[in-house]
Amino acid sequence: MRIIDTGITKEILNGDNHPQLKIGDKLYTVDDRQSTFEKIQEVQKDTNLKENEKTSKIFQLALGKNETEEIQKMDLSVSNFIYLTYCIMGAITGEDPKELQKDAEKQRKN
Repeated sequence: MRIIDTGITKEILNGDNHPQLKIGDKLYTVDDRQSTFEKIQEVQKDTNLKENEKTSKIFQLALGKNETEEIQKMDLSVSNFIYLTYCIMGAITGEDPKELQKDAEKQRKN
């Protein structure tokens, strides 16, 4: 399984099976199945949802409802929360979260 450490080092750790996100001292398993990715894409396209609703739904699809609520209670800083969203998508797609964040920043500037 791949483990993505969302802490200060922001490094991707390798393992086997499903990817996991390390937040603090806890590991959160990420659902990286194709069907989950397709559902996330539909949420992203839904113009009826506000951004915070989209983010919540994506977290629930990828991590589960209880895990999402647990993370929301952590009240992460804005920068850590934003980076966490890239970590989730990176865990699902197999891409480096840092690269996903850089690409998104380039698109916003254009």
